[in-house]
Amino acid sequence: MSKSLGNVIDPRDVIAGASLQRRQFPHGIPECGTDALRMALCSHNVHGDDIRLDVSTALSYRHFCNKIWNAVKFVLAALGPDFIPQAPEETVPQHPMDRWVLSRLAQAVGECGRRMEALEVHGAVAAVHHFWLRSFCDVYLVGGPVRL
Repeated sequence: MSKSLGNVIDPRDVIAGASLQRRQFPHGIPECGTDALRMALCSHNVHGDDIRLDVSTALSYRHFCNKIWNAVKFVLAALGPDFIPQAPEETVPQHPMDRWVLSRLAQAVGECGRRMEALEVHGAVAAVHHFWLRSFCDVYLVGGPVRL
């Protein structure tokens, strides 16, 4: 987008939504929220001063943030109000699915760390995104009751 062409979208319109009547947005800009906009910006592999941000990318991350919220609510409800977590060093997962998801989490944490050390924020965001959607939500939560 270019200021000189007048096609710049105000980030506040992406965060809160707007009823702009433009060719690209005949129904306005959908509300995406601050976290979704931040994640969309961080997900880009930037090699210069410009980021070509598409509102649909921010909207996709809005759905991702909503998925995080819903998964956390689901897990907390499954654990119940009396749940007391054990110290990590005392936790020994017995079920194969628990061991599997922890191995996937360890891979994601490693990838995140490597990418952040290399200043590749987009790669760290991709590692978190992939783990949360493909391993945790799509396989682990769908695979049966939460056994934490």
